[in-house]
Amino acid sequence: MRESVTFAGLDGYPLEGSLYGQPHTAHTALLMNSATGIPRGFYRRFCQRAAELGFLVLSYDYRGIGGSAPPSLRKCDAVYRDWGQLDLPAALDFLQAEAPELPLVAVGHSTGGQQLGLSDRVSTVRAALFVAVSTGYWRGMPGFMRWQNLALWRLFAPVCTRVLGYFPSRLFGLGENLPVGVAREWGDWCLQPDYMAAYFDETGRYTPRDGRPFGPQHFEDARFPVRSVNFEDDPISSKKNVPPLLAMYTRATIDVQWHHPKSFNTQSVGHLGFFRKAHAAQWDAHLLWLQANAHTNQCI
Repeated sequence: MRESVTFAGLDGYPLEGSLYGQPHTAHTALLMNSATGIPRGFYRRFCQRAAELGFLVLSYDYRGIGGSAPPSLRKCDAVYRDWGQLDLPAALDFLQAEAPELPLVAVGHSTGGQQLGLSDRVSTVRAALFVAVSTGYWRGMPGFMRWQNLALWRLFAPVCTRVLGYFPSRLFGLGENLPVGVAREWGDWCLQPDYMAAYFDETGRYTPRDGRPFGPQHFEDARFPVRSVNFEDDPISSKKNVPPLLAMYTRATIDVQWHHPKSFNTQSVGHLGFFRKAHAAQWDAHLLWLQANAHTNQCI
């Protein structure tokens, strides 16, 4: 394992990651795409297990998060879509350069599955495991949480970012603090029934409110099998929010799984629990599925 590796986003922004496994003995290259505000260290045990099973694994921090955050978030001008359009493709390039002969697969946790479809490198992936990947539409959340999220994006986020110059996500239990642009765009998406799709024009290009020209999206370039793993006690990736996001991958073959926490012999899995040590017994079957599909599916 190389505890810390560095590479540049497509625009030159410095990014930090960790590499697990050995290129000369690995059978498959795996890119670990994190959830919003979750540093790569959270996935360390999962990545180590994948390496033990013969994967070469790269986990990394998006700009503004963990090792890829500047000393002051007030000086970070990142927006949410930068993670998929600038950071994720650079991570794929770095991983492929480490082992050019290995087939590529991806694991996307929450926004890690959303952002994959924004990458112009998505066609190089042969299979993907999505864990708790959905839209974050506030009306798709259960009970009182939907109103909490509406208040978050309509009131607290605008006030906090204006006063502090960053979004204090930790105060709201949403992972690490976020740059203003990331939080604002995330909130914009969560307030739209079509989530990020609301900002794509008829050509598939992205038309954000900040005026920065970016696009197009690449969901239709994903022509590989996707296993979507979801949990019935997850208030974010709910049965209302999962289908609209998966529907954006129009050419992927998607197997959707719903699990009750009892099937994991626990009371709760939620949005983050799959990657915790307590649920490590569940990892191997999904990793072996990725391996099998990496070597049978040919990218188009």
